Amino acid sequence: MHDTTGRNAALAEIVERELAMFLATSNEGGVSVCQTRPDTFRAMRKMAHSAHDDALLESYLADLRQAEADGRNVMVEKYARMDDRLPPLSTSPLLDQIADAEEAFLHEAQRLYPNVIKSNGQGMFRRYLRCELETLSPRTLALYAAQIDRARREGRNLVVERHDYLMRLLGKGGIDACNASCEASMHAAAQGRAQEN
Repeated sequence: MHDTTGRNAALAEIVERELAMFLATSNEGGVSVCQTRPDTFRAMRKMAHSAHDDALLESYLADLRQAEADGRNVMVEKYARMDDRLPPLSTSPLLDQIADAEEAFLHEAQRLYPNVIKSNGQGMFRRYLRCELETLSPRTLALYAAQIDRARREGRNLVVERHDYLMRLLGKGGIDACNASCEASMHAAAQGRAQEN
């Protein structure tokens, strides 16, 4: 799957399998607003997986196929874990290692791109991610941890890479262009206010 076509096909299949599980998830108050916006779900999940390497994507896709064969819905499991309605699905020490690393990536990304990556409650980001990680197979979890280690060694920030992917997907020219555009808009607005006074 080292070619772009194969990678894109795997990414598309992952997102469609996740979407099917997400749409089959029952909510206490009926259908959630998120469930009525499948295109937004697709964009956000493509972004979430965009920084993963080929081996991790292949392994996670295998996880999803196996979950479906076993009659499991990983979205139901993740949200049930977030609400403490299920006992932990995994106790691997890799869960906290990965969540800690991703949280550190997030803090650094917010510092570098404050106009694009906003803070929305750090605890929630970590909790969501950790509950999602619990649904992964030991093989996929190990590949994710290895990818985190590799990214750190290479000086890469996976949160920045994901947001860059999303900005390009939305036609905003990447994270640098989007951050600069926001900065210019804020500067122009501040100048306008100064001239009014």
